[in-house]
Amino acid sequence: MKIVVFRNPLDADLPLPVRVGVWSSLVSSIMLIGIGAFWIFFHGAAEGAFSIPTTTPEAAKYARITAIFKAIGDILPAVFVLIALYKYQFRLAGYFHLVTLVLVILVDMLTWSAFVPDPSLRHILMHVPFAIPMIIAAICFLGLHKPDDDI
Repeated sequence: MKIVVFRNPLDADLPLPVRVGVWSSLVSSIMLIGIGAFWIFFHGAAEGAFSIPTTTPEAAKYARITAIFKAIGDILPAVFVLIALYKYQFRLAGYFHLVTLVLVILVDMLTWSAFVPDPSLRHILMHVPFAIPMIIAAICFLGLHKPDDDI
């Protein structure tokens, strides 16, 4: 029987790029989990953001469902990254960051630009602070070590 053991991803024996990637991953995960919690607790923001008129109970239910799907889409990648970090699967965490950049951040930016009434550049650029730590972590995990390194 194999026992699952989680190791400390902030171990001082790890190379500096890996430690920087871990810290960037933690910041990114906290940000994504926070925005997911925002959508859960303030589902009414979906009504305002996407101009869903709440004149009927069905519209309010639709806004809640939209917020729940957005929350799941924001929280799930962060959970996968945290699990990969604690299993010392840093390259996998880097790939998770790349996939999250494309499937969550880029798609969300396109959604905001397409469906938010009168989108400004500010609405689209508000996703950049979420992308910066992901890019740093992906570079640290995928780009700064040789493929034959065993980390």
